[in-house]
Amino acid sequence: MTAVTLSARPVEQVLDTLPDFAGARVKSQLSDGPTNSSYLLDNTGVQFVLRLDKPDAVRLGLNRSNEKRICRAVADAGLAPEPIYFEPAAGVYLRHFVPGRSWDASDLACPDKMARLARLLRLLHALPPIGAAFDPLAAARRYAAISGRARSRSILRRSEKLMQQITADSTRSALCHNDLVCQNVLEGERLMLIDWEYAGIGDPFFDLAVVVRHHKLDKRSLRRFLEAYLERSADAREKEHLGLNCDFYTCLLELWQQIHP
Repeated sequence: MTAVTLSARPVEQVLDTLPDFAGARVKSQLSDGPTNSSYLLDNTGVQFVLRLDKPDAVRLGLNRSNEKRICRAVADAGLAPEPIYFEPAAGVYLRHFVPGRSWDASDLACPDKMARLARLLRLLHALPPIGAAFDPLAAARRYAAISGRARSRSILRRSEKLMQQITADSTRSALCHNDLVCQNVLEGERLMLIDWEYAGIGDPFFDLAVVVRHHKLDKRSLRRFLEAYLERSADAREKEHLGLNCDFYTCLLELWQQIHP
């Protein structure tokens, strides 16, 4: 087999360093993003997912030690796949492969499925708040600095004003995923979340905002999703707080797109 490579590091060479994985076979490459690449492995008939970091993981401020701690906690709670090996300094993460598929737009259009996602987020946000704080404004500032564009500086100023309002209005913090794009929602034997690299203690309404704004939910879908999460109708303050977080996420996403078009 031709070695699948990440930068100058063959995946097979990495496997040689993992206990009991020297004979594992790379079946396919699952993803190749800005911060990492991931691979589907077969090891004596059992499938695993291997993620290897790229240099941008450090440049973009990802805290792999924090992620390692959180991955264990959410796996123990049944909300995520079980980690097998996680070495932050080496940028290597190995977990069990969970059969299923990532969500797409058709899932987001289904009220029953969105209610299931809302219930899953309630479970997540009720877990003990372990790990480091997630600071979305720090991420916005980092992205703007990397971009260096006048447009990015303008977006950052708006982000800072929005965060002042969000902080003044926030009444609760919890363990959050912070990257709830539909590709990170895994439909299998039960609903799970994957890719916890931005996870940390933060505003639960930021998690909701990513779902709402990233996927451009209409007003009716937004209302249903928020009510399913709260298990009641939202009051005016909650609606406003979600709106502020949605506006902030829009800024953060645009700053990300400035450095990763």
